[in-house]
Amino acid sequence: MFGALVALAMIVAVIGRDRLRGGAEAPRYRTAEVTRGDLLLSVSASGTVEAVALVEVKSRATGQVRSVFVDEGTPVRIGQVLVEIDDPDARAAVENARGAVVAAQARLAQAEASVAVTRSSTTTALRQAEANVAAARARLAQTQTGRPEEIAQAEESVRQARASEALARQNLERQEQLFKEGFVARSALDQARSQYEVAASQLTAAESRLTQVRAGGSAQDVQIATAQLDQAEAQLADARNGTLQVRLRMEDAAAVRAQLAQATSALRQAQERQAESRITAPIDGVVVKRSVAVGQSVIGSAAGGTPVLTLAQMTPVRVKVYVDESDISRVTAQAQIEVTADALSGVMLRGRVVGMAPQPIVEQNVTKYPVTIEVEDRDRVLRLGMTVDAEFVLARRTGVLLVPQEAVRGQESKAVFVVENGALKPRVVQTGLSDGRLVEVLSGLREGELIYLGTARQNGTTPAAPGGNPFQPRLQPRR
Repeated sequence: MFGALVALAMIVAVIGRDRLRGGAEAPRYRTAEVTRGDLLLSVSASGTVEAVALVEVKSRATGQVRSVFVDEGTPVRIGQVLVEIDDPDARAAVENARGAVVAAQARLAQAEASVAVTRSSTTTALRQAEANVAAARARLAQTQTGRPEEIAQAEESVRQARASEALARQNLERQEQLFKEGFVARSALDQARSQYEVAASQLTAAESRLTQVRAGGSAQDVQIATAQLDQAEAQLADARNGTLQVRLRMEDAAAVRAQLAQATSALRQAQERQAESRITAPIDGVVVKRSVAVGQSVIGSAAGGTPVLTLAQMTPVRVKVYVDESDISRVTAQAQIEVTADALSGVMLRGRVVGMAPQPIVEQNVTKYPVTIEVEDRDRVLRLGMTVDAEFVLARRTGVLLVPQEAVRGQESKAVFVVENGALKPRVVQTGLSDGRLVEVLSGLREGELIYLGTARQNGTTPAAPGGNPFQPRLQPRR
């Protein structure tokens, strides 16, 4: 504070000396009023609106341009059809491939129907052949050994015949005894003998039948039954060979199915090639260059042929500004940024730093660093290539007391001259932020007070003002 007062005293002495000089021009005081306003300390830079990405859209199809659906400046969405190419070769390839698919589908349907019919007939024939073999084997067994029921019946006939023969024999023996004793006539004896002979004959016949039944059929019958079994087994073998036919039909169907898959793949490839004749937007963006017109011939290739359009990705909106090397250390990723454009009067957009190039550029011996800013441009008012100005806000004061920088005296301690009743009164003040032109006054002054700036001769000359802040910030006066 002492230093500030000494400086003020020296200034007062100089002023008094000027007044006492005889014949000298009377000095005029330059003064200013203590005002209240806003103070902004910032770094200024200029640049242009740039695209996030520029994409050159090329044709993969060969032919003539049939339609162009967009023009320069048209906003587009990803997948939107931009240009249509007339590619007759691709169209013909699709038709041919589609015909091949239809033909393969018809062949497959026929092959699958053949499999179904063959499987059904083979199954029926196999079951019938198996039944025929079983029946032939049963007949052969019966022919060779006789049927159980016939054997049982023959055995029963033998038992009955033996019983009848025994009864007839007993009756004959009794009649013979009675005849010897003279109790019966010969006719009774003859009748008993005749009955015995009949019973004996029936027993012999029954025993012969039993022996025959047990022995089976004749050799001819066995031969016939064997031949029938051989025939049935041959038919069964043929029926089993029918399952091989089913497998062959299934293999044919599988081959046709593979042909259908190949034809379908060829159709898909042809359709993909034909789809290349409809050129779509690979990104969301805006058309910045149109390179073809309707009727123009284009050449396509797998790597991309004739350029048709150039798209700019404008989301998010970005600008690139160039900051002087003396200011770049002040710019941080957290800085508040205000973006304006001469073409957009009254429009101020906010942004944030998203990139700071480590390598500077030098133009006309001036070194600057590129800084990329992402701008909140909801209304999409910024256009590609538009010139913009960016203010990197370093500090801001709102509604504070302000005085001109040249009014403040001293280095460590600060003081000003206040004009009171036509006289200059020194006053110590506490200052804050300075933009090189105005100084924030924290204490020591009141709004509206008049302060001394310097003297001006009548010839209009004015002492040089102190040097300004190298950042060249601006004052936003309070209204």
